[in-house]
Amino acid sequence: MSKIIIVPKNKEAQIALDFDMTSPEQIVELTITSDEFDRLWNDGLFSLIDKTSKCTIDEFEDEHITDLELISKSLYELKKRSFNAEKIIKMFELALLYKTSIYFYF
Repeated sequence: MSKIIIVPKNKEAQIALDFDMTSPEQIVELTITSDEFDRLWNDGLFSLIDKTSKCTIDEFEDEHITDLELISKSLYELKKRSFNAEKIIKMFELALLYKTSIYFYF
């Protein structure tokens, strides 16, 4: 089963996402395969995001980060380490660029 990470492109899209009413044009979506997820999980990527953003990402729950300061802090820590996770790093960069949030649908 695939995992999805979503970044809304603006505040309107962020609100629509909270009500599951976004259109494809309003979001950037990244699909992660189960194998990719397992590798990143075992490498500690999600644990690092949890620690730096004060959230709990796991395989059975949805999670989101709305605090831009925490997104920035997570991005900084992700870039310091070698996770081979450029696509996920890009999603954090987009959340900061759009000044919105990042959602994990696992």
